[in-house]
Amino acid sequence: MDEDPVFQLFPGEDHVDLYAVLGLTASDSLDNIKKAYRKLALLYHPDKHASTAPAKQKEASTKFQQVGYAYAVLSDEKRRKRYDETGRTDEATGLGFGPGEGDEGGWEAYFQGMFEEVTRKRLDELKKEYQGSQEELDDIQEAYLEGEGDIEHIMAHIPHSTYEDE
Repeated sequence: MDEDPVFQLFPGEDHVDLYAVLGLTASDSLDNIKKAYRKLALLYHPDKHASTAPAKQKEASTKFQQVGYAYAVLSDEKRRKRYDETGRTDEATGLGFGPGEGDEGGWEAYFQGMFEEVTRKRLDELKKEYQGSQEELDDIQEAYLEGEGDIEHIMAHIPHSTYEDE
């Protein structure tokens, strides 16, 4: 069995393109990776789907984890380079990831250092940047077309949206 952890998040897949998970290509910049991650993380965040059917909640939770993993690999210079060169995400390549491989503090410290702390202030800043932007307008149009005008579909696919925004 392949020990690459990516297959735990993508069961049944023979190959996983982490760039495609974020809707990107290998030539995209770190800024594009961050932007795509934030957009998709907000889209699939479990809190966003708390009132949907259990099957939809599970699907969104899985997508949220997949997007997070893709971001974790592609936003880290060493991990991205290794992924680009080998197509693998496993840590058994001697680059010093994980407990006992020369890291400081184990996995908990590793993941804490990887992601920006989520605060109400930061979420409010992201909302202010997004709402009214061309990106939001593009997302609304895409959600409208995908959902054939269904407001539930649109609201579930627009980051930072509330029913007051309708």
